[in-house]
Amino acid sequence: MITYEDWRQRYVRPYEAGLYVAYNVDGDMAPEDAVTVSEASGYCRAAGTKLFNQIILCVLLLQPCSTPSQVLRNKKIFTNPDSMNNGCGSATDGDLDAAYALLLAGQKWHDPLYTKRGVKLCAAIWKWSITADTCITNLGDWCKDKEGEEADKFYWASRPSDYMLTHFQLFSEVDTHRSQQWSSVIEASVKVLQQQLALHPETGLLADFLVYNKSEKRYKPSKGKILERDSDGDFGYNACRVPWRLAVWYKQTHDQRLLPLLQAQQLFFESQDLISAGYHLDGKPSETYTNICFLAPVLCLFKVMGSKRIQHIEKEIQRERTAGRATYFGESMELIGELQLQQL
Repeated sequence: MITYEDWRQRYVRPYEAGLYVAYNVDGDMAPEDAVTVSEASGYCRAAGTKLFNQIILCVLLLQPCSTPSQVLRNKKIFTNPDSMNNGCGSATDGDLDAAYALLLAGQKWHDPLYTKRGVKLCAAIWKWSITADTCITNLGDWCKDKEGEEADKFYWASRPSDYMLTHFQLFSEVDTHRSQQWSSVIEASVKVLQQQLALHPETGLLADFLVYNKSEKRYKPSKGKILERDSDGDFGYNACRVPWRLAVWYKQTHDQRLLPLLQAQQLFFESQDLISAGYHLDGKPSETYTNICFLAPVLCLFKVMGSKRIQHIEKEIQRERTAGRATYFGESMELIGELQLQQL
């Protein structure tokens, strides 16, 4: 199990008057000169709050918004200052984690500044990163900047890994002006998750990306590439986070509506000798290797569900770390998942 101290030493870096997350320390992300992304910053904020690390939260969370009309406009990719690879759109999960961390910080340290910024961010997320017709998250605030065919394509796209029910619950409690709206997001998300289970009840696996089918009035796995790759309709590096996010929600609320989904995932992963770094939704592995990004969420799921395979997954994670194959996202999921379970 990675400690917070080791995690911070490996991934958190100083920059001018603040800190940033160096998620590409080994240079194996694309582009090669990428330094950080908004999702990575979101994970760091969540970890810092869970460990009551007020210093790290101050420098990461209370930086001024350059474009207050949209969701922080967190840079999607930071490279060197002159690179053409720098992006200016946010990712929904990064903004959700940031808002969640701000609201938690406000509660833990009784500081209205954190709460005020968190509520402001919640308002922007509701405006820019929630699809009004379905009350489901979109891929990022940039989706509503698109025009023509792309506007329709991305407006109806969603990512199950962004269904952070714990976050929406806190939003509904603190962002009182939109309390009912956030409750509606929880209900809509649960319904979509139940519908996905009905498609593959033998595995409980969800696709990286879903697309709303207007005629059937439901979200369905993407057919081919919608944003990242031809396998966007498979269980990959986005959907791998779902077992972790939903296990924490179940631990917190005992929401029986999602128990069948978690049980299906538990039984499926317990049947796997190797947790593959990707699956087709019918359970056929798409890769022949594993990765902590897939192992850590399964570990969190197993701990919540009381699996007998917990030690096996822990050994697999340590084996990957010893072999030098640990990554920022994998170790961050491992750390945050453990911190969340310890505090529930």
